[in-house]
Amino acid sequence: ARDAKNAGVCFILAGRITVIIEGSLTPAWPVVEMLRPLMSKNTLPARRQVRRKASIKRLLWSAAGKVALNGLYFGKLQKDWLLIERCPMPLRGLGKGLHGATVAHISDLHRSPIVLERYLRHCVNAINELGVDFVAITGDFITGHRRCARGIAKVLKELRPNIATVACLGNHDYGLLHPNGLGRMKGLAGYLTEQLTKAGIYVMLNETAIFRRGQSAIQFVGVEDYWTPHYDPNRAFSNAHKHMPTIALCHNPDGAYDMVAQGAQWVLAGHTHGRPARRHNVKHMFFPKRHKQFGVGHYQLGDGRLYINRGLGHGRRSRTLRPEITLFTLTEEKAATQKTA
Repeated sequence: ARDAKNAGVCFILAGRITVIIEGSLTPAWPVVEMLRPLMSKNTLPARRQVRRKASIKRLLWSAAGKVALNGLYFGKLQKDWLLIERCPMPLRGLGKGLHGATVAHISDLHRSPIVLERYLRHCVNAINELGVDFVAITGDFITGHRRCARGIAKVLKELRPNIATVACLGNHDYGLLHPNGLGRMKGLAGYLTEQLTKAGIYVMLNETAIFRRGQSAIQFVGVEDYWTPHYDPNRAFSNAHKHMPTIALCHNPDGAYDMVAQGAQWVLAGHTHGRPARRHNVKHMFFPKRHKQFGVGHYQLGDGRLYINRGLGHGRRSRTLRPEITLFTLTEEKAATQKTA
């Protein structure tokens, strides 16, 4: 790449994007600017310079698909491409009034110049067709500026759960990349929370929300993103009832053990896009993972359970990593199951 703009284009092409639209280069700039000194013509002899440029090109190809960008979507969503993963959710102490209630779990929407409202609206329509009682969203609503925050709120306002939509924030909701590093945007999380609240979504920032149906109750607990200084499980559970069925929302699965230690029976997470961590991976230079075994699906964590959603925002997808809506059906955990756990 001869300059930062061309490097940004290479960065996007590396993410396997077939159509490039103006304004979609923004997420590439932090990485490109960091690498520009390495690309100076005067720093290396000719042959080493060629090899270095080839190495940087490979780095950009890898980074594009793994750090911040997601694929473009144009046209109608094929129903067999959107995965509806149906799972039971046994909960201790679940009242009869909530037995059989349903929770749609989604994550990593990444509304941005290259994940369009049209696609996300198809996903919202698919959730509404399921007729769920709750929708739980585990962060990364956007990858972009305040305009994206307004856009995602407009789309999610069309959700029609029978009881409520609850949510927590993810690392991209604080800035383009890491909330405490590259791409941090002052005030973005607060602005996004305000827009989502106006859209009827209960965003839990280290908070507990209790919902009742008849004589039965359930509580959702949500924390701020694991990488922010505001992440505080103790505060989040300070108003929680110990003997009430509890579902925790935590964008980064690295916080799951903290949630279970506080009394969560289930932890819903996202962040991984369905892929476990790998060594020497460019993405994890920027987004380090504490528990590298977490990729996708169910995990037993002592007395609790973790489920990691594949996410909706388009990235490097395949038949085994399709965008996902997880549909949980609440059931009462039997005494024998409790003893085994």
